[in-house]
Amino acid sequence: MALDDKQTDDTAIDEKKADDDDDSARIAHIDEMRDWLLGKPLRLESGMYGPITAFVSYVALCVQAQRDKAGSTAGIRRLICPADKADYQPDDSDDKTRIDIGLCSMDFDDPAPTASMRTPYHKLLAVVEAKVHSGNFKEAWPQLYGYTRQMYQAQHNLSSAWGFAICGHEVRVCHFGNDVAVSSNPMNVTTPEGRRAFIELLVDWSMCEDFQLGRDPTIVHLPDLDCWQIECPDDTSRGIDTKPWRYYFNEVVCHADHLFGRHTRCFLATATEPTIGSPLVPTVVIKDAWAFAKRSISKDVRDETKMLKKIRATLGQHIKPEDDIIYPEIVVGGRVSFMSGRKRIEDNTKAMYQGSDLADRDPDRFRVHRRIVMSQIGKRLHTLESVDEFLTVVCDVMRCHNAIFEHCQILHRDISDNNILVIKQGGIARGLLIDFDCAIDTSIEKVGTTRPEMTGTLPFMSINNLSESNVTRTVLDDYESLLCLVCWLATLGIGISQHHREGKELEKLPIARWRKIPTGAIIEAKRDHFRTDDSLNTNIAAYFSCAKGSNGASDDPDKKMLTSFVTILRSILFDNASEGVGPECHGTSKIEVPRAKPSWLGTGAEFLSAIGQGALSSVRDKTVVINPFEKRVEKCDIIVKDLLVFIDGFWQFAMERQSNPKSASQEQVETAADDEDDDDGKDESDD
Repeated sequence: MALDDKQTDDTAIDEKKADDDDDSARIAHIDEMRDWLLGKPLRLESGMYGPITAFVSYVALCVQAQRDKAGSTAGIRRLICPADKADYQPDDSDDKTRIDIGLCSMDFDDPAPTASMRTPYHKLLAVVEAKVHSGNFKEAWPQLYGYTRQMYQAQHNLSSAWGFAICGHEVRVCHFGNDVAVSSNPMNVTTPEGRRAFIELLVDWSMCEDFQLGRDPTIVHLPDLDCWQIECPDDTSRGIDTKPWRYYFNEVVCHADHLFGRHTRCFLATATEPTIGSPLVPTVVIKDAWAFAKRSISKDVRDETKMLKKIRATLGQHIKPEDDIIYPEIVVGGRVSFMSGRKRIEDNTKAMYQGSDLADRDPDRFRVHRRIVMSQIGKRLHTLESVDEFLTVVCDVMRCHNAIFEHCQILHRDISDNNILVIKQGGIARGLLIDFDCAIDTSIEKVGTTRPEMTGTLPFMSINNLSESNVTRTVLDDYESLLCLVCWLATLGIGISQHHREGKELEKLPIARWRKIPTGAIIEAKRDHFRTDDSLNTNIAAYFSCAKGSNGASDDPDKKMLTSFVTILRSILFDNASEGVGPECHGTSKIEVPRAKPSWLGTGAEFLSAIGQGALSSVRDKTVVINPFEKRVEKCDIIVKDLLVFIDGFWQFAMERQSNPKSASQEQVETAADDEDDDDGKDESDD
């Protein structure tokens, strides 16, 4: 009995000591932040770090004390604590910027951070940007945006993000969604109301659910297995999948590296639950993104999951093994949902902004969290080893593009470097077209019946797309995007065999105009560069990268083959001379032509007489403006037929060179280009 009494006394002593330590810590924090709360002038930004971290730490101690007193009934899930080190560069930063203060979400069994820790972005809940003067918020926001972008890139399970701008004695909390950043009113810590608002925010963060802090509850880290568990839905017409599939991953091949947008991530995963000590072997790739959508699944005609399931079902029936066409194959996919209490909630922007005016904003800006599992695992274009592989891959992609449009009536509308994967089959590089977020099913949604919209990736957008004109978007726009893509990558350098240009080197070249806003400047640049073969060769192809060790001569085999490819492709797109494709379809700009011969256009004397009678002023009424892009839409089928002949021919040529690299020679390159020219001439005469 005496022993029990002694143990009880020891426990009471330990608790008393802990309480005394907490009291001492709270007093120390109050002393640290006293001058800041009293509104005394601040001289240095570094002088703000101590008071701010002391305030957050003081609130965390009070929350901890409440949980110790009430236990789990207090409803407290976590502690919001500052990283002990201020003014530091996180270890996983992709630049040299230093953050002022980092805030972390800590479980109660987490070890306390030490002053030597440089808490990485992947462990931060929010970043604090501090400025001395209250009027410096405009300077604080851009820096906070940059830090938050890095949080998105580093955290696989981040759906939305938080940050603070603290200028002088005023605190603003900022929430970052996919399309908008919203800020609170200033909380002035020199007033009781301001301090109370700041404290309530930190306490709310300690008690709310993970998804309210921007954490995706369907992606969970499994530290013992050193991997992540992810839930993948499989939508049906009935709505949300209540029993999602489980996958496991530890490799990320695409990060969400932009502050706003779809925040697309890609994971290499397996459905087999790993065990301790056994390697995780990926069998599928999972795409995770926030796409624009209709709120109702049944009315969401641009649902990528539906399109991929249609492609799988339709091409599975029409494409034969001898066609040798690689197309995307979906396993499962749909809208992500999670449990909140006893209720399953769809993860979308309405749930993200629940309780605010943003929850029911413009329905055209509604986004849904979508996840898709694909059976093919590929690599990015930068992993290619040669120009032969590159041309095989892009021709593969357009052959697939044609099959999808012909059999499924789905138009991709975003041919870009990020939407092409490289798959190795028997040592041969093949191409896979992915990412149908911007695609439309023309069997459901007629092209040209909706308002003009600009979709795609800026340097690769067609002139028609950039113009947001009323001219119908067609397959021709995607072929023009292919032309832009090949020109762009050929300039940067393709594969390990070519010299690669850095960003600064690229800025000196004419092609750099393709990514400089406003879009009107890009349109004018592309109109000029694609106007003729000479303008393409002078402004673009002349700067194509050459093989390493080459002196940059025009007879470089790779450079000559790429030049042949883009020259022929440009010619078919903009100067097609097949029967039925007249001169009104040629060119890259609108032209004025006579509607009919004016009656006063006769001899020189009659012409001068007509001028005297004012007939010249009516010449505008006698002309008509022709838009070649609009005219080409009318002849699209004829032009596409020629494009397919060209793509098939170059695909066979590039495949042969891959299969027999030692026998490929410069003579073959010239022969292939000449054959394509001869084929074009044959088509013209035969037609």
